[in-house]
This record gives sequence, C-alpha cells and structure tokens, in this order.
Amino acid sequence: MVVVPKMTSKEAGMRRLVQASAGVLLIAMIVGAPVWYYAYQRKHFRNFRTVRTGVLYRSGQLTRDGLKKVIREHSIRTVITLRAADDPSEMPPDWEEEEFCRKEEIYHFRLRPKCWWAPEGDPPACENVRRFLEVLDDPKYHPVLVHCFAGSHRTGAYCAIFRMEYDRWDNDEALNEVFNAGYEHLYQEEDVLGFLQNYQPRWKGSDRHSVSTSRADTQSR
Repeated sequence: MVVVPKMTSKEAGMRRLVQASAGVLLIAMIVGAPVWYYAYQRKHFRNFRTVRTGVLYRSGQLTRDGLKKVIREHSIRTVITLRAADDPSEMPPDWEEEEFCRKEEIYHFRLRPKCWWAPEGDPPACENVRRFLEVLDDPKYHPVLVHCFAGSHRTGAYCAIFRMEYDRWDNDEALNEVFNAGYEHLYQEEDVLGFLQNYQPRWKGSDRHSVSTSRADTQSR
C-alpha cells in the first residue's frame, strides 16, 4: 500500500494559486482572442465586403498584407481607388498601392473625389461614374476591388450605383445598403443622397449620369 504524503498548507496554497492563474489565463484567452481577431481584421481588411462574387468587392484602405491576401484569395484583377491628395501637386495617400499594382500587373484606376451636386447640368461626379461603369462593363477587368479610406462613404455610393445598374435594385434598396454598411450620415448629406435618389440606370433607357465616354484615362498597369 502506497502512502501519499499530505500536502503542507504552503503547498496547498501554491496549488490553488496555480489553478487560479490557469483559470485567469484561460478566461483571458477566451475573451482576448475575439478582440485580437477583430483588431487584426480592422487593421488589415478594413470594411472588406463582397458585392458580387467574382465581379465586385469593396473595402476601406487595406494594408499591404491585407491587399495581397485579398488579391490572392479573390483573384482581383483591378483596383479602383477613390482617394487622392488634397493638393493635386502632392502624392496621393495610397501611392504605394498604385506602385504595387503596377508591379503585379493589376489594373489600377484612380477616380479623384468630385462634387455630387451642381446648380445646373450634370454634377462633376458624373465623370467618375462613367469611368466606373466603363470598367465594370468590361469583363476583362473582373474581379474589381473598389475602395476609399473608410470603405463606407464614397465606396458605398459607387456600390449603390453598381446595385442599380447591374443588379437592378431600386434606389431605396441601394440607399438602405449604403446606410447599413456604415454610411451613418447619408440622409444628412444632401448632395450624395440627392444624386443616388435621382439616379437613373441605363437599363431604364436614360443616359442621365451614365452616358458612355472614351475609356478611362487614369488606368495604369
């Protein structure tokens, strides 16, 4: 018969301390893992979403690692950026992305922010919309990734236009998606809101906001 020596009070205390520490560590891992994953996703894949599989994806500004992964996993052939420097003489804030796309032979288009409203005639943003549609009309550019900085405002507006043009959503459906995807002030920003509310897709027989023009001249490859 084996006699197991009793633990001293000091040993028992140490054992309880180890068990308690292990429990705290386990809880920290359970709670911390989702927090870490969210932070990682937010940093590298800011607001990345699928609009239509194999055709259009949307995001905010991705890190280099995030962009590489998205390109690899979704076979991205074209990147449309809606960002530009405030001063046209300065380098755009995502210049490194453009250089990366050029080296990787990925089409890259830069649509500089333009006003969505005009006192008369077509708003300046119509030029960008035409270029956006030229790219999406041509399957050779698919799949396409479109992004701004946050991935919810400018990006949301262009994705609404995609929905109305290619998925034949009505204006309210498209606006609801924009709002639910993070454009929380959409209904207070009358220029963008008015443009999208009044947008008439080409399949309705209207050329307003979407008349064809020459191929986008901001392409680089």
